[in-house]
Amino acid sequence: MLSSHRISRTVWSVTESKPLSEVVGQNARAHRIRHNATLDDVARAARDYGLKWNTGRVGDLESGRIPATFPTLFTLAAVLGDVTGEPVSLVDLVHVDGWVEINSTLTVSGRSLADALQGKPVTLHVRDVLGAREELDEAMARGTAQFAADNARLGADSENINIGDIQDVMRNSGVTEDRIAKQLDVSDYLLACISLTLWGASFSSERDRRAGADANAQRRGRVTRELKTEITSYLERHSGDSQ
Repeated sequence: MLSSHRISRTVWSVTESKPLSEVVGQNARAHRIRHNATLDDVARAARDYGLKWNTGRVGDLESGRIPATFPTLFTLAAVLGDVTGEPVSLVDLVHVDGWVEINSTLTVSGRSLADALQGKPVTLHVRDVLGAREELDEAMARGTAQFAADNARLGADSENINIGDIQDVMRNSGVTEDRIAKQLDVSDYLLACISLTLWGASFSSERDRRAGADANAQRRGRVTRELKTEITSYLERHSGDSQ
């Protein structure tokens, strides 16, 4: 359970975020002030725990200028507990109603951070990562637009392909399909649809069928170029379908 007393929960706007070191510093300062403890009280107790802190160093911590490493958090909790006579947990030091910057890329909710420090598995959902929902919405919008454009490019052929076959081909596609799609500047979905339309199989399967079981690298390379030429011709024939 989260502590029901102790440090007043830091609160800021829904979209504002702060580095973890600032969250810890603000919580530590709030706890110290609430118990009428001084910077010197904290500094002296910190030295008893092996931290070579003076009042300036405590001020740096409360201002968020000291990295919130695990050793620092662990020792700080013990120090504040001794100084105030009220036990402090790691969750007390990091808990916040807002977003916490873990690094330059990842910003998470204070709730998820507190859960992790209570021993819960670190499983981040969309709601737990700042900007994730917007990125997901953008990705879905791009995917929908790409899907519509691909089907327009396929024209009538898109109506004759079984969705289950498309799923099978895409599920079994690998490095070869990824490379060919990039070379031809098409989506994985469009490559799968064209492959099914032309050969009724994936690119890799058709290549292996034509090259034969005992084909060497040279033979497989020649067949790969042939298949790419067939796809290119298909794309050229359907270049006006999406207009």
